[in-house]
Formats: sequence, C-alpha cells, structure tokens
Amino acid sequence: MIPVDLSTSSAWGISGSGPWLLVCMLTLIILMTACGNTLLIALVFAQLSLRNTSNCFLVSLFLSDLMVALVVMPPAMLNVLCGAWVLSPGFCPVWLCFDVMCCSASILNLCVISLDRYLLIISPLRYKQRMTLSRALLLVGGAWGLAALASFLPIKMNWHSLGHRSGHSPMHGCRLRVTLPFALVASVLTFFLPSSAICFTYCRILLVARRQARRVAALSHPPYPQHSPRGLSQPPSTAGVNSERRLAHKQGRRAVKASLTLGVLLGLFFSAWLPFFITNMAQAVCECVPPALFDAITWLGYCNSTMNPIIYPLFMRDFKRALGRLLPCCSTRSPRRPSPELSLCNSGEPNLPTEPPSLASDPRQPPATATDAVNLYDAEHARIELPLLLPNQVDTLD
Repeated sequence: MIPVDLSTSSAWGISGSGPWLLVCMLTLIILMTACGNTLLIALVFAQLSLRNTSNCFLVSLFLSDLMVALVVMPPAMLNVLCGAWVLSPGFCPVWLCFDVMCCSASILNLCVISLDRYLLIISPLRYKQRMTLSRALLLVGGAWGLAALASFLPIKMNWHSLGHRSGHSPMHGCRLRVTLPFALVASVLTFFLPSSAICFTYCRILLVARRQARRVAALSHPPYPQHSPRGLSQPPSTAGVNSERRLAHKQGRRAVKASLTLGVLLGLFFSAWLPFFITNMAQAVCECVPPALFDAITWLGYCNSTMNPIIYPLFMRDFKRALGRLLPCCSTRSPRRPSPELSLCNSGEPNLPTEPPSLASDPRQPPATATDAVNLYDAEHARIELPLLLPNQVDTLD
C-alpha cells in the first residue's frame, strides 16, 4: 500500500482539516451500514417469529447491503481520500466486479421484495401455495445470478471497455470506464426494469388498499333502510351514524398513510440511485463528469444500503417487537389489536375464525384492510382481515 498524506491529498480537492472530516463522515456511513444490516440479519436468525418465507427476501437484501459496507465502501473511501488506487493493482478489477454486483443485487432484491408484497396483497388466499420456500430461494438466486452476470462476466471479458484502451485506471483511482452500449444495457437490466417493476407493484398495492378502504366505508353506510318488525323503516340512530363516520374517516386516514409510506419508499430509492445511472450514461457519452462529482453521486447510491435497514424495518411491527426484546431502548408498547376476522400473516398462513364474521360488528373496532397491508413489511400489522369475504365474494378478491 502506498502511504498518502491526507492533509494534502484528496480527490475532492479538500485541503487542511477537510479530509479528516470526510474520513469521519464516510467511516460513520460504513459503520452504520455494517452494524444495521448485521443486526437485522442476526435478528431474523435469532427470533423464531421472524423465520418465514417472506423474510428470506429481506435477509437477502440485508446481506447485499452488508457486502456493500464491508467489500465496496472501504476501497471506495480510499479512492476518494487518496485520489489514486493505493491497494494492489490486481485487486482493482476484482473490487469493481464486487461493486457492480453488490449494488445490483441490492436493487434487484428490492424488486423481489415488492413482487412478494404484490402477490400477498393481490392474492392473499393463494399466497402460501404460490410463494413456497423453494420458489422464494429461486427468486433470491435469480436476483444474485443476474447481478453476477451483469458484473463479473462483462468486466472479466472486457465487454464494458470495447473501444477504450483500458476499462479501469488504477493510477487515477480505480474507476470503471464503460462504453455507451454497455452503460445502456447494464442500466436497463439492473435499474430501469427493476424500478419499473417496483413502481408497478407498489402502485397496484396502493390501488387495492384504496379499493378495500372504499368497501369498508360503503359497508358502514348500508344502502337499504332498516325495518322494524312491523315493517316500518326506522332512521339510523345518531350514535350509529357517528360511529360509521368515524370508521370511514379512519379508513381514509389509513389510505393517506399508505400513500405517504409508498411515497417515502419510492422517493428514497429513486433519489439514491437515479442520479448515479443518469450520470453514468452521461459519462459514457462525453466523459465530462468531474471525478469528484461522480464519486459523490456514487456514494449517494451507496447510502441506499445505509437507509434500507432503517427504512424497511420502520414499517414492520414484528421487527420492532423483536428489536424491543433485544434492545430495551427500541421497545414499543402499542397494544395488539384483536383479530376476530379472517387474517393472513406474512407467511401466508390463514387463521380461520370459529364463527363467520358479522356485518353488524362493533364499528368502534374497525377491521384491518389492505390499506394496513401497504405497511406489508410487517408480518403482524399486515394481517389482512377481510370482513367483506362473504361466500360469494371470495373469488372477487383472489
């Protein structure tokens, strides 16, 4: 390794004490990413309640983000601070392969998670039969296989640098120089197609949530007048009308919360990765992007691996409870809502009620709908309780 004086060397043109502040900031990002993903992986294996099929996708996501923190970020930090590749020259192409593979695997795992949530919402009664453990592992293996094919194969075969004298230049920092065709193909396979799938599935989830909220609201306002035993219609009581309005208002608030949840998830994902892929294609066209700007945008994409273990468990009540048992500072004391209706967990195991649900149930305890399941990173909060499932309505949902 080549010794470098950080007080006078920085790829970002920072002098004085600036590089040391940069060291502290990048080191903090690496530690947060590594510790957060390691904690959540250990939590899934330690807690029996978290060992289900759906969490296989989350473990794969956390593993890819952990590899970004341990394999990709430290050499990238040296690239930024020193302005040159100070490690072994032979390790440069290997690191580039892992860089592309780990980041692509993280994005593809997000796509697979959205597909899993989509299947659970659109077809909850058949989810367990469709999403078996073998199929889940097949999807995870496909995501990692595509990420490996998009990284190791073209870089080792020098497909990314056809027309360039060198695909990477360790003397000026280990950076991947790509041609426009390779940049377009790689961006479409590892970002634009998965992003389109994520947007499609989350928008469909949101539409199902709003439709279910409207069903519950319509159910709370029966279209037929109430009849007395003598055949005379009676107006609904004031208390009943107020309860129905509260139910409809609560369902509307849940729909708004669902929209905000999906907006946060999609907004953070695109704000982290979209600038990088646009800049990467622009760099392939004109090579006019300054190295400091390119490194900063690349680190913005890396930070998506830092946000994933924070954002996704934020919407998972079962993870919150498991963290509360492990870390007292993270405990939540929200009471568990009773589930007298047909409910479906993350694992797809339906809990059938002993008695059929009554449409005249207490409106003060509103049933959970698909709006709750937009927080579908939560195995228990995602219990889809379907009081609307009459015998002639099962086929309309599934």
